[in-house]
Amino acid sequence: MLLTATLIWGFSYSIQSMASEHLGTFSIVFVKGLGGVFLFPVLKRMKRRIDRTAIRKGILIGIAAFLGCALQQKGLELSTVSKASFITALYIVMVPLIEVLSGKKMKPRMILAVLIALLVLYFLCFSGTTSLQSGDLILLAGSAFFALQIIFIDSASRESDPLVLTFVSQSVIAVCSLGMALLVEKPSVSDFAQVLLPALFLLLFPGLVATTIQIVYQRDVGPSLASLLMSFESVFGALGGLRQKKLKKLIIKKIIKY
Repeated sequence: MLLTATLIWGFSYSIQSMASEHLGTFSIVFVKGLGGVFLFPVLKRMKRRIDRTAIRKGILIGIAAFLGCALQQKGLELSTVSKASFITALYIVMVPLIEVLSGKKMKPRMILAVLIALLVLYFLCFSGTTSLQSGDLILLAGSAFFALQIIFIDSASRESDPLVLTFVSQSVIAVCSLGMALLVEKPSVSDFAQVLLPALFLLLFPGLVATTIQIVYQRDVGPSLASLLMSFESVFGALGGLRQKKLKKLIIKKIIKY
């Protein structure tokens, strides 16, 4: 299930890049955050209780995810999809490091697995350049917040309802990003209309499906292994970057056809 979520996030890099041609950073993050809000009628029907603990922990997850998504999207505008895939996946190093600093012991095989994954991701994503630019540093900061998000989810999902956490955290992302979008970018309805198909994809799949899967299933594997599994996001992101031009042509053809 985590690999399924990872596949969705990885291939959404190219969709985000396409959407950024008409929407600003915070507008795109708002679209992704809005997906989780659609969980509210589900929670009401299932009679899930939204308690204070879930709200408090969901807010922490939401703030970390909002900063991570915003920095990732801004860095993606200043960097390449492949480099963004690699740098974002550096949370596979950050999560175990945070765990070690908090007093947890790491098994040698996990450390070895992280180092191998990091090396493979480097050769996969970097093509002829190793220089860091401003966009890359922004992506690195975003990766740090994603690492915190993973740590927060591990703690919160063991004490609170995962669906409630998803709803609260995604609502926080939507509110924060909408406020920043209206303040800084001032998007119009026509801006969203120009990227309607990419926006719907980001809302439904990364924003709703993948995020729900992560919060529900991450508690079954732990943060370090979860971060290692989710590093496949870079593999799918790199593949999506190679197919970005073909994807644009396909969407244009579909619009003309219908």
